[in-house]
Amino acid sequence: MLSNDTDFQELLLLHGRDRRHGKLIEEKKLLPDDLVRMDQKIKIEQDSIDLAVLEWKELEANNNSLEKELLQISDKIAKNKNKQLEVKKNEEYKALENEIGVLIEQQSVKEDEQIEILLKIDDASATAKVAQEKIALKVVDLERQRANFEKRIQQVESEIVAIEQEIQEARSKVLTDMLRAYDRVKKIVSSAPYLAPLNDQKCSGCNLRVSNDVISTVLVEQKLTQCDQCGRIVYVER
Repeated sequence: MLSNDTDFQELLLLHGRDRRHGKLIEEKKLLPDDLVRMDQKIKIEQDSIDLAVLEWKELEANNNSLEKELLQISDKIAKNKNKQLEVKKNEEYKALENEIGVLIEQQSVKEDEQIEILLKIDDASATAKVAQEKIALKVVDLERQRANFEKRIQQVESEIVAIEQEIQEARSKVLTDMLRAYDRVKKIVSSAPYLAPLNDQKCSGCNLRVSNDVISTVLVEQKLTQCDQCGRIVYVER
């Protein structure tokens, strides 16, 4: 059988190396996209930490602002009470009393707001710390994966150089006529495989039934024969 022919086996070896080369080229094209996706994932995680910390800091800032307002209100109340000790007219005293009452009401509202914010600060602080701890670990893992992708890019580039050398070596051992026919098939077939064994009178490359003439040529004449459906070189494995 053709598959047992030494010269054809050299062609099969070349075909295997060509397929390996094609897979490496395809992987090399996809790996940069993997790096981009990893960068996006890392940014999302880091942004979530920043968001949790930002919420915490904003609450802290709001609390500081309320604290200043409460101090200002307390200062106004104290000043008005001191004024009450100095005024002699009853209407002036009552006016100050009313103003003090308004200030005390404002003070009460601000204190309630502050209590609510302080509770939120506790929650936000806890959330931020958990986020920093858990997400930081996740980021470390994502960065490790990214480093592996970068390492794989270097490996693929090295493997491509090596397989291209092996392909040239294999091509030098294939008979000229076989190599010429093989190269023609590579030009007309859109994707590997370029050599396809027949299974149940079907080309394993396109999974379509070949003609009886192709079967006869492969089995009887035992020479390079192309699938009359897809153009691949077909043979019988024995």
